[in-house]
Amino acid sequence: MYSENSIEKNIFVKLLSINYVLLILIIVLFTIGIFALFSASNGDFSSWPMKHFQRFIMSIILFFFVALIDIRIIFKFAYLIFFLSILSLVIIPFVGVESNGATRWINILGLSIQPSEFVKYTLILALAKYFHSIHNEDHTFLNRLIIPGAISIIPVLLVASQPDLGTALIILLGAISIFWIVGLSYKFFVAGGIIVITSLPIFWQFLKGYQKERVFTFFNPERDPLGNGYHILQSKIALGSGGIFGKGYMEGTQSHLNFLPEMQTDFIFTMFGEEFGFLGSLVLILVYASIIGLSISLALTCRSLFSKYLALGVCTVFFIYIFVNIGMVTGLLPVVGVPLPFISYGGSSMLAVMFGFGLLMNCYIHQNTILQKGGNI
Repeated sequence: MYSENSIEKNIFVKLLSINYVLLILIIVLFTIGIFALFSASNGDFSSWPMKHFQRFIMSIILFFFVALIDIRIIFKFAYLIFFLSILSLVIIPFVGVESNGATRWINILGLSIQPSEFVKYTLILALAKYFHSIHNEDHTFLNRLIIPGAISIIPVLLVASQPDLGTALIILLGAISIFWIVGLSYKFFVAGGIIVITSLPIFWQFLKGYQKERVFTFFNPERDPLGNGYHILQSKIALGSGGIFGKGYMEGTQSHLNFLPEMQTDFIFTMFGEEFGFLGSLVLILVYASIIGLSISLALTCRSLFSKYLALGVCTVFFIYIFVNIGMVTGLLPVVGVPLPFISYGGSSMLAVMFGFGLLMNCYIHQNTILQKGGNI
């Protein structure tokens, strides 16, 4: 049995082991988010900025809680955590809260939580344990592809049925990244890409009307400039009008004259680009790049495969968030409704991202902990 003093000492040692450079970079992003939301709310701190601040405090608490847990506990209950997250998706049609025609949220103690945001990381957690646990002699086609593929497709289908194709896409790409990280042959990725491309006509039949319109709008937003193409056209106008140096803080005309929709959530990067220009946007992207680069370096210090797979998976999901959001608002990708981490207004997204970084930091703190094989599904 551990004494109370030894437990306190252990926690203190773990607190000292946290990479605070990463945490400072995250706080920098959050601070930028506060200023951006203050601008989006026309100087009303009591609305979006205040709620953003409150959610960040909750996220920091979650980060430290997850980071300081013994990694052997996380490893032991990885499948259970994943199962509970899947269960939360299953019950959404029965107890979920509907908003804008979609049922994606569950009300917990007055907070609206979007379980699909957390599934992005719990799936990575389950796959990391799965691939860690299979022995070398078990690396058959069934164990390396079919079983983990079946595990991955379940949450993708559940989220897509809400419907939320943007989040389903991130979950799928996050899972695919784990297959790449564990060293699956590139031939499987090439074959999978060919299958997806040739199956597009089939998938097209299952898309809803508004989803098909988004695809049409992506290729030609000018076809409906006051309807489906309005978002992306206004986004491009705002970004272009920012020029090199921007129009100045709280001086963006597209955003403050309400031409730019959803500027506090999905299109907040556009508002930022209009106010701070190309250079300001570049600085923001460099902060994100610094976080990703540092996170990868922390992940590579881990000795156990579970920790390495999990930490690298978290890095990849974070990168996908950024890539999809910025690609979306610049017209490089279809509009799918993905927030910009720590900048966009959204509680579930921030909590989920900090949950992910808590897992990554846990792996780094316990980088020398060796976890046993076995325990496979």
